[in-house]
This record gives sequence, C-alpha cells and structure tokens, in this order.
Amino acid sequence: MVSELVLSGQSARVDGCPTARLRLLETTDLHMQLLAYDYFSDAPDYRSGLVQLAETISAYKNDPAMPCLLFDNGDFIQGNPLADFLVESESTMTTHPMIAALNTLQYDAVTLGNHEFNYGLQFLQNALKNAEFPVVCANVAELTPPRIATDFSIIARELACDDGQTRTIRIGVTGFVTPQITDWDNANLAGQIETTDIVDAARAVVPRIKAAGADIIVALCHSGIGAADHTPRMENAAVPLAEVAGIDVVMTGHTHELFPGNNEHRSTAVDAKAGTLHGKPAVMAGFFGKWLGVIDLMLGWDQNTWHIKDHQCYLRPCNGSDKTSGPLQEKLSGLVESAHAATVAHIRRPIAQTSEAIHSYFANIGPDGAQRLLSDAQRAFVTTALERTAHAGTPVLSATAPYRFGGRAGPGHFIHIPPGPLTLRDAAAIYPFANKLCAVKRNGAQIQEWLERAASYYSQIVPGRHDQALLDCDRAGYNSDTLVGLTYEIDLSSPAAYTADGARTGSDTKRIRNLCYGGMPVKADDCFIVATNSYRTNGGGGFEGAPKADIVFETSQSTRDILIEYLQRSDTIRIRESHTWSFAHLPNTSAVFNSAPAAKHHLVDGISHIGPGTDGFDLFRITF
Repeated sequence: MVSELVLSGQSARVDGCPTARLRLLETTDLHMQLLAYDYFSDAPDYRSGLVQLAETISAYKNDPAMPCLLFDNGDFIQGNPLADFLVESESTMTTHPMIAALNTLQYDAVTLGNHEFNYGLQFLQNALKNAEFPVVCANVAELTPPRIATDFSIIARELACDDGQTRTIRIGVTGFVTPQITDWDNANLAGQIETTDIVDAARAVVPRIKAAGADIIVALCHSGIGAADHTPRMENAAVPLAEVAGIDVVMTGHTHELFPGNNEHRSTAVDAKAGTLHGKPAVMAGFFGKWLGVIDLMLGWDQNTWHIKDHQCYLRPCNGSDKTSGPLQEKLSGLVESAHAATVAHIRRPIAQTSEAIHSYFANIGPDGAQRLLSDAQRAFVTTALERTAHAGTPVLSATAPYRFGGRAGPGHFIHIPPGPLTLRDAAAIYPFANKLCAVKRNGAQIQEWLERAASYYSQIVPGRHDQALLDCDRAGYNSDTLVGLTYEIDLSSPAAYTADGARTGSDTKRIRNLCYGGMPVKADDCFIVATNSYRTNGGGGFEGAPKADIVFETSQSTRDILIEYLQRSDTIRIRESHTWSFAHLPNTSAVFNSAPAAKHHLVDGISHIGPGTDGFDLFRITF
C-alpha cells in the first residue's frame, strides 16, 4: 500500500493539536521523455519515461489515506528528436502530447523550465493553451499580452484530521525559472519577455500569496541546489530561495540531480540525507521520468491555521520493467503513437558513411571523434560566412564540449557509431540541442579565461599520488569546452580558477599552459574568431557572455542542421586527427574515472581498464 510509506507515528497528536497528512509529488526535467524510448540510441529504455511512472503516480493520486498534489518542475516539452518533430508538425496538432499526458495524469500545477523557451514564445503559448492545470512562474513577465503563466495559484484540499474533523487547507503554488533564459534564448525572446532574479521575485510574490489566503506555500523552482549565498540573477538559487520567509516547501530541478541523495554539500543549509534546504522539505527527481519526488507532510491545525509539523522526503524510481503495460500506460503511449513512429522513421535516415567508429567514451579526457566532427562543421561554416567581411583572414577557432558522456544519465549515455551508415539519429546525438551557431571575437586574454573556466571541470590532482578522482561530480561535463585550432596543456596540479557556478575562486594560478596557435604562443592581444553556440555566446554555463559588438556572425540555422549539411557533403567520414590539448605531465601520478563497459575495447595511450565500477559503469585509470 502506498500509504505505508508515510511518516511513522503521524497519527499521534503533535503539540496537542489536530493533525492531518498531505502528500506532494514532483516530476522534473522530463525533456519530452513521454515514452520509455531513447531516440539517441534508437532503442527502448525502460528505466525512463513518464509512462513508466504513470501507475505509481496514479496509485498515489488515488490513495484514500493520503490527499495528494502532483507538480512538474519544468523542461517538459524539449529534449529529444520527438520534441523536434512535434515542432515541425505543430500545425497538425490539436493538443501537444506532453500537455495531454499531464492532463491525463491530473497534474495540479507546473512551472516552466529554461528549455520550454527554446522553440520560441509562440510555440510555447500554443503548447500550453490546452493545459487543464495552472502554469505558474513568478519571475517571467511578458512585455505584450498574452501571459504564458500566472504568478501563483491557490489549490484547496479537504483534509481529514485525527480528531475526526475535516478541514480545508489552501496551498499556494508559485514557480520560478532560471533568469538567464533571456540571454540563452535571446534570438527567440528579445523584446518579448523579461526576467527577474528568483529570490527577489519570491520576496515580492510571497506576501501576495499569503494575502490571497494560502496556508502553506510550495515553490516550484526550476533551478538547482547551488551556492548558499544569494547573488543577483544566480542560476542555481534553490538554497537562498528556501530561506525566503513564507516559503514552506521547495521543489527543485534544472541540474538533473537526485535530492535527497548521497552527495555531500559544502553548505550546512543543505541536508542531503534528510532532504531539506534551510530545514524546509525539498526534492529534486532527476530527469527523463526516471524518478518521482515525494514529500509527505504532517500538518498541524493550531489557532485556525496550518503548520508543517513533520515531513519525510524521498524518491521513487520508475518501474524499469518492460513487462508492465496497464490501461493508463497504453493511453499515454497512444497520445504520441503516430508521432513516435514518424520520429523513428525520420532519425533512421542515413546522411553519410563513416569508415571508422565514432564514440565518446573518453570525451572527458580529450576531444573525441564526435567533437572533432562538430568542430570541423562549425569552423568551415563560419570561415565561409566571413570570407567577404572585415574579419576574413582572422584565425577561426571552434568551441565544442562533450554532450553524451555518461555522468548522471548513466553508462548508456555515450555516443557509439559503428563504421557504416551515419544517420540523423547520430547527428542528434552529437549535438542534441536547438541552439544556433554564432561567431564571437575574442582576444588572447579572453581565450585564456575561456579555457580556465572549461578546465575547472576537473578535480585538483596531487602529484605523486595514485588513483585520485579525475572529475569533480559537482560540475557539468558539457561546460568542459575544447577550443579546436589551438594547442595547450591542462595542469591539474593547480587549483581550479572557477567554481561550478562560474564564479572566480580567487586562485591566481593557471591550469592552461603552453597555449599556442600555429606553434606560436598566444599573446593577450591576439585576435581570434570563435565559432560557438548561442547558449555559450550569451553566457551559458557560467562563461563570459559576448557583448553585441563582439558577435561577428549569427545564423538562424541550428547548429545540428549545419552539422548535418556538413556530413552530407562528404562521401565517407574520416575523423581528422589533430592534437588540441593534453594533460600536463605529472610524474608517478594517476587518476580514475568512469566510462561505459564497452570503452575497454577502445583504449588509447595512457588509459587502462581497471574493472567494474558502480552504477553500471566501468572504472578506468589515466596516468599523467
């Protein structure tokens, strides 16, 4: 029985006042993973998908022993080839399938994630128009009508108290999104919306929610669990948000983490084991529908108001089985059946041939074949575009990063393209986002800082020690940029110059050594053009954004489409061997990292296979 998962002893009186129970559920960062299918691998994945959570959600929602509210924390309509197909076929849709699924599961409210805005405001408005639940987001304001979200909503529920009485509780629900959306999607959103700081918006909206009669307030925060101290417009603001007076519960997302969890946090305001931020209950349910976040509340009725007396926060995994297919799962699958079939047929279309395997098993220790293909496509496109401009002849570099490299997504989250046909699916795996290609002007000093930010992804390594952790698990691999066209070394004996959020650590030492272009040292005033994506151009990932005057080229074409066109022009793909960077030599020193078990068949110099690791990964050693 699902009701057995609640707080122990909660039928007992607390402080002598009547008590009642309320359950809150969260999904987050679904990224259009409605089905148990990985479009990037073109294979079922029964460990993900909203359909795999459907029966659990339904059981909770229909549990007579525990009233229940169901929320989604954003990033639900973008993230895979199915999502892209639905954009292209928008004119034939009556209701967006993900919205139809959320309606079917009777969601009580949702907030918006940053990726909701990737396809533009008009598509988002059309997708939300048939939502049968409130969409709340208090830190986004439209400059012209209509509004896409309301600042907050009040949801009333009847609670059976342990004194035999039934009483009404009014739950105020508000939401917040990373304020950087106006930077990251500037091309789609300029002149249409403006955003405010998450904490500032919360301080403004909470008194309004209280004035509207809310007994408790739940914040749906599409923002991660980052630094404890508030800084203006911070990306991962869940911790200072929890400190705002009047907010009782925080549901988080954006960074694809699990909370509660086993990760230690630097701030005493975060209790990962208990699942609290500043003592308030909080959850983050990973991504792709792999987990369901659950908060069980014991509420006390005292002096005609409700208070949270106790709570339990936990995560429930999806069923992970290929055997379960009840009526609810079949109904959800039917919402997207034809679009799924069309998407699968589309992504299987061959666009080129490759003479060798392309994989990302070691993408975190040097540019892999997938990154080299992407960098070549970007560099060629920008070089051609600048031929008849004042920037012709300026050295063009290409910024890439690994996007499928295991990590929180697990040991199946790697690129592996065998020799033979290269398909649209493979192109989507190499570059899965809807970003546009840009080119920015950077001098040598700015290039050095760009690379210092990227190199901060790695742990500091102590010379003379063996099997140290190579990667800092608090940092995102997709921020470990490589600048192709240069050569350089990364000295991991030096401390990182930047924090995970992109703030300067205060360290004066540098990890980037022997930075050269064409065999000559890069000077601070040397001029370069960097081909990169719109996300990075506008400061995404904590990198320095480029002012408008330094953006020398923009295109409405997506980076992925440019990659596809580049691949189609080649009869057979051969990965161009080029040395870009390596780790600096550290005598008698080694580190360890995770990769897929299949990586042991693709070892390179300096890498050895240790054996099975944890969570399905294998463990590998790198010597410096």
